[in-house]
Parts: sequence; C-alpha cells; structure tokens
Amino acid sequence: MARVPRAVLCVQHQDDCPPGYVGQRLVDLGAHLEVVHARQGRLPDPREFDLVVSLGSDDSAHDDTVPYLRQEWEVLETAVRAEVAVLGICFGAQLLSVVLGGSVAPLPDGPEIGWLTVRTDHPEIVDAGPWLIWHLDAMTVPPGAVSIAWTDRATQAFAAGRAVGLQFHPEVTIEAAQVWAAHYRDHLVGLGIDPDALLAEIRVRDSESRRRAHELTDRVLERLGFLALDPGASPDPSRTQSA
Repeated sequence: MARVPRAVLCVQHQDDCPPGYVGQRLVDLGAHLEVVHARQGRLPDPREFDLVVSLGSDDSAHDDTVPYLRQEWEVLETAVRAEVAVLGICFGAQLLSVVLGGSVAPLPDGPEIGWLTVRTDHPEIVDAGPWLIWHLDAMTVPPGAVSIAWTDRATQAFAAGRAVGLQFHPEVTIEAAQVWAAHYRDHLVGLGIDPDALLAEIRVRDSESRRRAHELTDRVLERLGFLALDPGASPDPSRTQSA
C-alpha cells in the first residue's frame, strides 16, 4: 500500500507564492515540508524527498535569462528520471511541461485571470471548478502526458507518470491574494479587472477554496502513487498549519 509523502521539497520563487493550502494539507497528513527559495542558492537533491512541489512565479518558464531556471530544470528532470513524485503549480507546471518535452509561450490575447470554470475528462483528479486562474503564459500538454483540465484559452492540468502540473492556483490564501491584488493593481485595472472585486471574491470563497484545495491535494497524491489517508484514518488537527 502506498504511503503519504513524508519528506516534501517545496521550491518557492517569491514570498507571495507559498505552498499555501496545498502545503497545509500535506502537513495535515504528516508530511515535513522543506521550503527552499530558488533564488537563494543551490537546491537540494530531489532524490532525498518523496515529493517535489514547484510553485508559482511571475517569471517565465521560457525565459533563459531567469537565474535559477537551469538549476530548477535539472531538479525536476532528476526527480522525473528517479520517479520521485512531482507537482507543479502555475510556473512550476509550466517548467514541468518544458522538462517533459512540452512548451510554454505567452498567451496571444493577454493574461487569463479570474475565477474560471475548467473543463475536464478526469473529475476524479480535478473537478470543474471554478478555480482561481492567474497566468500570462500558457503551457502545452507534454508528449505522452494526459490532458486533465483546460479552458478555452489554455491547458489547466496534465499528468505524466508520477508528475502532475496544475496551471490554476489551488494553493492561494487570502494573504497571498492580497499581495497579488496590490502589486498588480495597475495591471489588473488595465485589463478591465477590478482588483477590489477580485479580492472580495477570494475572501468570500476562502473557506470553500481551502476545502477544495485539500480535496484536490488528496486526489493528486493518489494520482502520484500515494495514499492520502489510511482507511478509517483522519488527519491530526493539532498538525494543521499554514505553509
């Protein structure tokens, strides 16, 4: 019987893109999270972990001038070859796509931002949503991978072996969203998006978002070859914490 991941490497790229609700659920299940900032030095050997989680960034996975890009590429490539489970979220999913032979390019008609319903042939992994989507680039489904979810404009999830990529943001917390809304306020207004209304919706949906993020994490773990909970078991509430 597969076990839950005990040692998890979270590759974080900026302070406002933490593991959030996905990390919280992993901790609930007994995982130890080692959160490493990609910009601050050498990344650990992924073979020392049960799961690697690559998080979001406002950098581009197709931009070779990003200082940490090559190193993180090698980490994900090593993990895939060693059959270490990998979960990519937003930028992390895009980089995972490239590592697996896919591609990433700017969305031709501008960013895709908002609470959007996704279409899926695999609701046992990703339900239709809505999910918070916030990205400027789009990834392709890598060769040999399975398309899990999408919108009219972009791939939203894929799976390949022990790797899953999620373009949308199940991990986002109110604290992170507040930073995004403030930092990108002018950009959002320029796109015709009201940042205050977007943030208000995130607040209203917060309890539901946390629950759905935890459920999604469980389903992704099962897809990656783990068993999220032993039969009849439940997480220890005393272990719950925001990642």
